Parts: sequence; C-alpha cells; structure tokens
Amino acid sequence: MKLSRRRILGGIGAGAAAGLLGVPTSAADSGIGTDTERVFVHPQTGSLDELGELLDVVEAVGGTTVLEFDNFDFVVAEVPSTGLDELRQDRRVATVEEDDETGIPSDWSPSLSDIFGSPGGSDCAAHPDQRPSWGVERIGAHDVDSSGSGVDVGILDTGIQSDHCSLSVAGGRNFTSDGTAGDYEDRHGHGTHVAGVAGADDNDRGVVGVAPGANLYAVKVLGDDGSGRYSELIAGIDWCMSNDVEIISMSLGGESSSAAMDRAIEEAHSNGHLLLCAAGNEGNDGSGSCDAETMTYPATHEDVVAITAMDENDRLASYSSVGSAVDLLAPGTNVTSSTVDNEYAEASGTSVATPFVTGVAALVWETREEDGPGPSEPVRKILGETAETVLGTCAEGDGLVNARAALGDERATEGGEWGDGPVGGFRSLLERFVDLIVGFFEWLWELVS
Repeated sequence: MKLSRRRILGGIGAGAAAGLLGVPTSAADSGIGTDTERVFVHPQTGSLDELGELLDVVEAVGGTTVLEFDNFDFVVAEVPSTGLDELRQDRRVATVEEDDETGIPSDWSPSLSDIFGSPGGSDCAAHPDQRPSWGVERIGAHDVDSSGSGVDVGILDTGIQSDHCSLSVAGGRNFTSDGTAGDYEDRHGHGTHVAGVAGADDNDRGVVGVAPGANLYAVKVLGDDGSGRYSELIAGIDWCMSNDVEIISMSLGGESSSAAMDRAIEEAHSNGHLLLCAAGNEGNDGSGSCDAETMTYPATHEDVVAITAMDENDRLASYSSVGSAVDLLAPGTNVTSSTVDNEYAEASGTSVATPFVTGVAALVWETREEDGPGPSEPVRKILGETAETVLGTCAEGDGLVNARAALGDERATEGGEWGDGPVGGFRSLLERFVDLIVGFFEWLWELVS
C-alpha cells in the first residue's frame, strides 16, 4: 500500500501536524508571519499532472499541506494570510475555500441514568440487567430477527470508549489533534452514547442497540471538546471509503456549506456508501411547517439521510431542526445509552435520533447480503417507504423509521448489486438453484464418507 502524506500526517493527528510542521523555512526567511488560515485547495481539472504539483503550488506561497486524501484530489493546507490571493490567482488552482467548523451543540449535557440503579464501573459483571431504551421499542427493533451482523458502521464523532461493558469496537482512526491516529478513545461522551444507540451489544448488560451485531468503527472527527473541522470530517469519510465501511453515521453539523464536503459526500454516495446525519438542534416553531429551514449542514445535502427527533409522546421535539431536506423521524428525547467511564446516561437531540436510523439501515443491509459498499439507494428507499406516519407534517419527512416494517418488506431480502426488477429476480432464482445443487452434493458426500 502506498504511504501517502495523508497517512504520515494523519499518524500524528491533522491538527497536530499543522502545529508541528508550521510554516516552511523559506516562508519564515522571507519575513512572512505566522498568521495563517486553514483552507481547502481545489485543483483545476486536468491542469495538474500529479498531486505533487498542487503541493508545490501550496509551498510556493509559503503554505504547508496538512491533509491529503485517498479518494479526493483536493488538499488541506495552512497558508499565510498574505499568500491567499496569490494562491487563488494561480492558474492551476480552481478554488480556495475556508475549512469551516463542525461539531455538536456546546450545551449537550447527558445526565447519568438512575433507571438501572447504580450502573457503571470496570466490573462488567456488576452492571445492571439489560433493557432496551424506549426508542428501541418504539421503532420495533427489539423483536426483529436481524442484528446487523457483518455490517460495518462508522460512527463519525468524538470517538467511542473501546472497553465499555456494553460495546464492542471493531477498530477506528483519530483525525483530530487530540491524540495519535490510533487513539480513538472518547473522552467526551457523545460518541459513546451515539454508538450505544446504534449498536450496543446484546449481552444481558446495560443497554442494547438497534443493531447489536453490527461492526462499530470509532472514527474520531471531533475533538475532546466536541468540536471539529470539515477537513477532519472529510478525512473520516475518506477513511470509511478506503476501508469499505458501508454505513457512515454523522451526529453533528455546521453552519455553512462546503464544496469540499459536498464532493466527499457525493463520491461516497456514488461508491455505494449510505450517509446519515442529524438535522440539527436549532429548534422549530411548533407548527410542523418547514418554512423556517433551521437544519444544519451536511444534513441538507440530498445524498445524506437527514433525521429529526421526537419525544416519548410522539411529538416533534422542540429542539429539533426542520426543513425541506428532512428524510426521517426517530426517537431523540431522554434516550438511555452508554457513555464514558462505563456509565449509562440519558440524553436528547437529533444526534441521538440519528443512530436509531443508522441501526435500522444496518439491519436492512444485513438482510440484503451486500458484500461491502453496494447500491445504498435501495436501502434508503426501503427506510423511507416503510416509515410510519406520526406527525403528518413535513417535519417528519417520510415518517418514523420502522424496523419491523423495513425488515418485513420483500425488497429487504432481494439484495445484491442487481437491485430490483426481473434481473434481480432471475439472480435470486439462480442462487436458490445453486444452493440446491451444493446441498445435494454435500448430502451425497456425507453418504459415501
């Protein structure tokens, strides 16, 4: 495998790389100060023979490249403010855009749960008996046969506590400056809570997730304070693409859109990944109208499944953002899940609602027997067309995600890259025929052996 600069820099964290490398000596010698801006640099299509030429362009204005990607041709650089105009005017550069911030609400504050008595601690045997959250029961995920087994789910968040008694973490990567690339531990709590909703283990302890058999990957794109940049989020998507992680779950949001982020989403979508995102916690006027358009980005992107939140009484949560891009509704208020320090906590938000849909997507993905990323649109269509109408307004999109109905839909088991239609039906019949032939020869072998 080629060792790219992205991997080298990522090994010490994107933010740390920028801080350690700083401005090149040539820039310092020329008297350029340390006032720099972190930007995406997009090359002109067909104007560069190779990526190295774009890096040379950045270096020529005194900049330092801090992130490259395996699947995208733009780069992230720290550029002196005095060199930005020169960079923009270079004929080999299409656009230069700011690397804006993303994250979770600063007032996100889970409360340690006393529902189970006194949970927590490193002794897993002492943890309380398992029970599903009201959300798992409301969407019917507690009594379905599928568990999401074999499906890879990337939790792009603050990391996941890898030794939590209710979680199994398959791996991950850290793209923030808080630790090394291999340090994807959650020291905030948000990512661990989200992971528990999506796929906490079915192990008779604490909580259980919607898809307890799914492979959870801790893709740390938000720092220990819950904030991050689009470049780190894109690096997480890039990593999921390179590692064939089928489902990409983002319980976060930013105020502004980004051409680089758009590109990453569109490339991931076209390569068969399913992307989901929280609609935001910017509130609504209570009328069910979407005219206010309070959603955060990237939930507004058409290739992303955007999720709003409801409470235990089937009402739209007052904090939930709304907008014309809403796709689905999910439980989001007072949901008990795992959190750091081997504890359990109640929390609310569209970031809590999102992993409910992520989990159901994993359940459907498993039944379709896709091998790695495949056509994600059939899964998205199933989720939408089997959703339950609860609010009867645009604030719920297609409705409340419904695990029972989604798995009961005959399309959920059609699977395969062929999709719907007569070709898919023919393939299904052919596979059954092959199974019969294989079964016959296995039976015959047992008779003569």
